[in-house]
Amino acid sequence: MKYVHLGDSNVLVSEFCLGTMMFGGKTGPEDSVRIIHRAVDAGVNFIDTADVYNDGRSEEIVGQALQGSIRDQVVLASKVGMTVGEGPNDKGISRFHIVRAVEASLKRLATDRIDLYYIHWPMTAMNLEEMVRALEDLIRQGKILYPAFSNFPAWLLTRTMWLQDVMGCAPMVAGQYPYNLIERGLEVEVLPAAAALGVGIVTYRPLSAGALTGKYLDGVPAESRGVSDDRLAPWSERYREGIQRLADMARDRGLTTADGAIAWVRSHPAVTAPIVGVSTMEQLEANLKGFEWEMTPEERDALSAAFGSQVWEEAGGNFPAWRRSYDIIA
Repeated sequence: MKYVHLGDSNVLVSEFCLGTMMFGGKTGPEDSVRIIHRAVDAGVNFIDTADVYNDGRSEEIVGQALQGSIRDQVVLASKVGMTVGEGPNDKGISRFHIVRAVEASLKRLATDRIDLYYIHWPMTAMNLEEMVRALEDLIRQGKILYPAFSNFPAWLLTRTMWLQDVMGCAPMVAGQYPYNLIERGLEVEVLPAAAALGVGIVTYRPLSAGALTGKYLDGVPAESRGVSDDRLAPWSERYREGIQRLADMARDRGLTTADGAIAWVRSHPAVTAPIVGVSTMEQLEANLKGFEWEMTPEERDALSAAFGSQVWEEAGGNFPAWRRSYDIIA
């Protein structure tokens, strides 16, 4: 397993970040714990969860798996901001909610600190100063170690880090975004900004919700995600040539199409680690093997070209229009 610095921090994380969104839902507690232990044994030291995943069950299972000395082997990430209850303050990024959410997550995770704590989404009319100070206070209390953000437009990332600088607060060390061969809007502003600011980028949806596995090239299988996600069939048709090229390159190396898609994400110099969400031990073992492919710049360019030059038309497409507007901090 290869380890890299998380942004400009001195902490080292594995290039494989284990995603736990399925734990406590599709994947039961016992299987989830076994998957986590196997991942750690394989060298994975980066685990991602959130307070909202399966109503907190994901955090509870992760906490169960990390009891004992294994806890200090892992950089543990969680998130705050999404709706976790029916009350008016059971969501958002007010100091009121952030402090309560941290305490609740610590209890579910059965730990004394969260190593990497993301603001899950930007919110309308967000008060950045309040958010920054609340995170800083939690750092000083030792309840979180590193602040981070998820799905921030580049301008909001820059403004937040400027505020942290002038307020004397610890800077954001990482951002989390969707990024893959189809959804490439990050390449326009976010990835260059993150590289310039020393922010690590942890990516999710490396398979574009399954489109890049090739499973939808011949139609939508019954009971697959494509039945309810109407993006997958059109994506598969539009990028058929690229997906087939990806499959051929992977097959030549004895790997899967999904392995190739993840290798392409890893090959961007501004990407710290992709989050690989698994629901079975078999998926974990297959994905671990896929991390053997160190894609060359020439291979990356060939694959990028096979998917066309949609990067500009997709730019910002990961963010609804209001999240790209100044209404966020109105």
